Amino acid sequence: MSEESLLGERYPELGRQLMSVGLTDLLVAVPSFNNEGTIERTVQAIEECYQRNFVRDRVVILNLDAGSTDRTTEIVLNMNGRRGAGQRGIMSLRTVHCVTTQYAKVPSQSEALQLILTSADLLEAKACAVVSATTTNVDANWIANLLRPAYKQEFQFAAPLYTRGKYQGLLARTLLYPMSRAVFGFRIREMYSDEWGFARQLAVDCAAQNVWKSEEMRARPEAWMAITAMATGYKTCQSFMGPKVAPSGTTLDLVEAIRQTVGNLFWCLEKFETFWMGRSGSEAVPTFGSEHDLIEEDPPPNSEKIFDLFRSGVKDLEPILASILTPETHARIKEIAALEGGKFRFGPALWVKTLYEFAAAYHRGVMNRNHVIQALVPLYRGQMYSFLLEQANSSPAEIEADTESLCQQFENQKPYLVEQWKAKS
Repeated sequence: MSEESLLGERYPELGRQLMSVGLTDLLVAVPSFNNEGTIERTVQAIEECYQRNFVRDRVVILNLDAGSTDRTTEIVLNMNGRRGAGQRGIMSLRTVHCVTTQYAKVPSQSEALQLILTSADLLEAKACAVVSATTTNVDANWIANLLRPAYKQEFQFAAPLYTRGKYQGLLARTLLYPMSRAVFGFRIREMYSDEWGFARQLAVDCAAQNVWKSEEMRARPEAWMAITAMATGYKTCQSFMGPKVAPSGTTLDLVEAIRQTVGNLFWCLEKFETFWMGRSGSEAVPTFGSEHDLIEEDPPPNSEKIFDLFRSGVKDLEPILASILTPETHARIKEIAALEGGKFRFGPALWVKTLYEFAAAYHRGVMNRNHVIQALVPLYRGQMYSFLLEQANSSPAEIEADTESLCQQFENQKPYLVEQWKAKS
């Protein structure tokens, strides 16, 4: 859909607000949904970022709300009202515009992103950032770290890097990062994050793509945007942010987290097949700040329950797993599922082979794709339990070395993915 029809026909009020802003240098977007407890801090952090770091630049805050039923939109509107028409920030030489609109009745990150990209193009914003309204400790430095690479250093995409606990972000550490790194060839650790930065040209390129109605884009469009930048030959980077704290109760259910992220990753493999099929190895991307930061933390409770769910899943889903996996891999998984908990290990070679066979099964359409993704959940639980056993007494440095070893395993076995991908069902 063109910029004119999207803003003129579907969102005319947003179009009018943007036209009143005029051309801008920087845009920071905040998608929101029932975030009354954190939205004020988020908007204040954006304003502080502008006032500290971009005093002479033309700036705008764009709040896109997905039909909040709490006071989220009221708080943003009241903040805008307190600022007053044309009022400048405390240290800013230019007006800090704040545009807010309701774009949907249910959250859709892909629809929000389409509007952000279209708005960035209309305003001719040189650099943009998306910031989560759920983060409780967002600060001005975070936002500046996402904006500067595109604004000052000619990068088209900037991914965040966070301080993580030893057992935090295991889905990214043991699946999303090593697999995406091996397949696409770039070492971006946090492709699945609700905060990132980008430049206008990438926004224009992405807005023109015919992907916006895809269900796989609905919840997690950010990785697709990162891969688009890689595949187009644009410069990508990472910026260290520090710890990220979310309100209690906002963590996604594991099944839904895997459905959103792994489903999107497998879909991106299809979309960018011609880009990754002939690539081998991986290359580092420029990183501003620490490349990784792990801290000690207590292991999650109920690890034995994780193992029980793995074993019951392998048993209950046996016919489905037999359709997805090769007989050799399926037999090996059933073999380790029969081990006692203390002796259990889901070795890295088997884990990589399992994921590559799942990706190929998704590609070949051996069954409903949602069923393929859901069948991976108990196997991921087994891998997670194995990680908890193996790394119980490991230092952060040892865990990082183990992560690098796993990444190498993914890269070394990539020819197996290509072989399975091309195989006929």
